[in-house]
Amino acid sequence: MPRSGRFRELDAGIPEGRKALARVLRTLMKVVGLSLRQTHAELTRRDCGCDTSASALSDLLNARIHKPKREVIQALYELAETAAQTSDASMPVTWEELEDLWVKACELPAALCTSCQHPVLPVPSAQGDRQHGKGQWPTALTLLDMKQNRRAEDVAGILRHVGVVGEPTEVAHAVAACRACGLGSEADVILRYAQTGRDGRQLAEIAYEFMRIEDNAMAQRALGMFLAM
Repeated sequence: MPRSGRFRELDAGIPEGRKALARVLRTLMKVVGLSLRQTHAELTRRDCGCDTSASALSDLLNARIHKPKREVIQALYELAETAAQTSDASMPVTWEELEDLWVKACELPAALCTSCQHPVLPVPSAQGDRQHGKGQWPTALTLLDMKQNRRAEDVAGILRHVGVVGEPTEVAHAVAACRACGLGSEADVILRYAQTGRDGRQLAEIAYEFMRIEDNAMAQRALGMFLAM
């Protein structure tokens, strides 16, 4: 880490989601108050279970890692929490906010037009089309990639985050997108988290969103969850 807590400018071509995560992680590093090598040594001493290095931490803080690992993000957050308690510093972000930034940072970037280099917006599918969910929740493709690369802990983190703190509309689209991508068990996990962590009003909103996108089977399931409360 540069002296006086200064960091280099983030590269212009990096997706905004990764930049946003890196900026917040930099504020956590200021709370930690250690160099990258010292931070890595402390993480190793604490046996956080995250496989990283000083150079990998540098890449993370400079938004060079395409799909950051959740356990590394969490370990840095917990290290900053400990430092804040001893120095009376305030935490710049909650874990829920940081986890949301991590989910967004892991999303695949939008395709760019070959001539103008502007993002290409997907053509909306017809209502009731099972592919409709993919465009509304592109993180499903990230989940599929993580699952194929055996990053089970990262997959579990995204599923829990969406099920527990995601907006009701996001929950419905996430479930629909997972099912459209062949991730049926992951869709079930999202719904289980939603059922245990939400009130009746939110479950009703999830059911309404399923009906709006014409996924009647999931709408009936969400209504069943609501009636079972």
